[in-house]
Formats: sequence, structure tokens, C-alpha cells
Amino acid sequence: MTSTSDVESLRIEVNGVELAVRIAGSGPPVVLVHGSLDDHHAWDRVVPSLTGKHQVVTYDRRGHSGSSCPPGQGTIWEDVEDLAELLGALELDAPLVVGHSYGSSTTLLLGARHPDLTGGLLVHEPPLFALLRDREPTRHLAEEAGEHLRRAAALITEGAVDEGVRHFVNNAAFGPGTWEHVFTPEIRQTCIANADTWLDQSRDPQRLAVRPELLADYPHPITVSHGDVSLPAYAPVAEMLAATPPRCRRHVVAGAGHAPHLSHPAVFAELVLDCARQTSARKV
Repeated sequence: MTSTSDVESLRIEVNGVELAVRIAGSGPPVVLVHGSLDDHHAWDRVVPSLTGKHQVVTYDRRGHSGSSCPPGQGTIWEDVEDLAELLGALELDAPLVVGHSYGSSTTLLLGARHPDLTGGLLVHEPPLFALLRDREPTRHLAEEAGEHLRRAAALITEGAVDEGVRHFVNNAAFGPGTWEHVFTPEIRQTCIANADTWLDQSRDPQRLAVRPELLADYPHPITVSHGDVSLPAYAPVAEMLAATPPRCRRHVVAGAGHAPHLSHPAVFAELVLDCARQTSARKV
């Protein structure tokens, strides 16, 4: 287990922003990238299971909690370059990069643009709903997700921030009842505090830039995971994504939904460790 005193807190300037960074443990590096509305605390239940074997890096993405937020419309490519420069600043040797939700989209684009910076990727339920429009059987799932996203954005824009964030969590991202029964008061507070950044993300047309074919030449292992009790849009996205890159596999987290790092932290930590073993094995 890792105590608070074992965690190194840093502020690292990259790509025009200051990122709040936490480093714990020692060994082959693992970098955890949080999703929408979250911050590095999203990984608190997973990190202690990793630090006995790995150096674990968590951080607040730009505009979230302890990291700075430059003015103007942001793009997902800024998040990608933030992550790339962070890996370089920390001089990490081919880390496993783990992404959740929007952080998964960032992680996949990092692999596509900077494959040399990573040794493998694990992404849980990237919200690549635009892919669902390519197939008639799944087109309605994309339309439903889009409607919920628009509703959440409209509520936040109108000033009903709590209601808008709750609508997003329960209907577009995590599933009914998550806000009330899974999220702690601290998580809910973080989500509300980061709502403006989520709204900015929702207005970025480049957030839809992730396509499986971008990773066709990615040379390292990729694991795409999803829960078997998640909202119905995530499983077909995982299947479509896992079918393209040559070293990609799909993994189902039994009994979990969109947030296994919260609901099933020991199980998800074991998945991270398994992916990290694959990453380390390829270095030998």
C-alpha cells in the first residue's frame, strides 16, 4: 500500500499549461489518464494495488481541478500533446498508458501520433459514438447518446449545472443511478467544479477524431475493455475498435460498468497489471 507521504506532488509546465501531477511507487511506469469531469483522484482506489510493482503517474488534465485552464476553445489534440510532453518531461521509458472514457480517446490519439512514447495502451470504454453511425444496427445508439449529450450541454449552458452534469453521468456516460448511488459527495463536487471544461470539450469538433484505422500501424499491445453492465453503446464501440489494430484485444470486465476503477478497483487493477506485464515483456 502507498501512504500519502510516499506520493510526490509536482507541477509540470507543458504545452502552455501547468499540470498537477502525482507520482507514487517504483518500477516500470504506468500512466493513468482520467475521463471527463474527473481528476487524478478518480484513480485513488486503483493506485495502491499498482505501486508495489510500478511507478504510477496520475495527473489532472488541462482545465481540471489542480491544472491550469487557458482561455479559448480547447481541442482534444491539446490534451494529446499535454500527455506527450508530460511523458517526455518525466523521461518515462515506454510506459503503459491507461485511459478511461474521454481519457481513453486522448490515450488512443497519443498512440496514433506518438507511438514511440508508449509501450502499450489500455483503454476503458472510449466514447467513440461516431463509429456507431457507420452501421445501421448501432446508428440509434449514436443518436441516443448525441441527444443526451446535447441535453446535458444545454442545461449547463443555461446555468442548471448540477442537473446537466447529473444528466450526463446517468444517461450519456455511466448509467442510471450512478450519480446518486456510486459517486461519493466528493466525486460529485469534482464533477460540478469541472463542468465548464466538459462543456468546452463538448463543443470541440475534433473530439471525434479517433478512428480505428489511425492505430493500424501502432506497434505495441492495445487492450480495449468494457463492462458487461455498461450502457449499450460501449460494447459495439469496443468490438469495432478491437477489430482493427493488429495487436489489439478486447476484454470484458465482468459485473462492471463505465467505472470499474470505482466499482471494481481490485479487478481493474489486476487488468492494469496484466497489461503492464505484456508491455514489460516486449522490452526484454
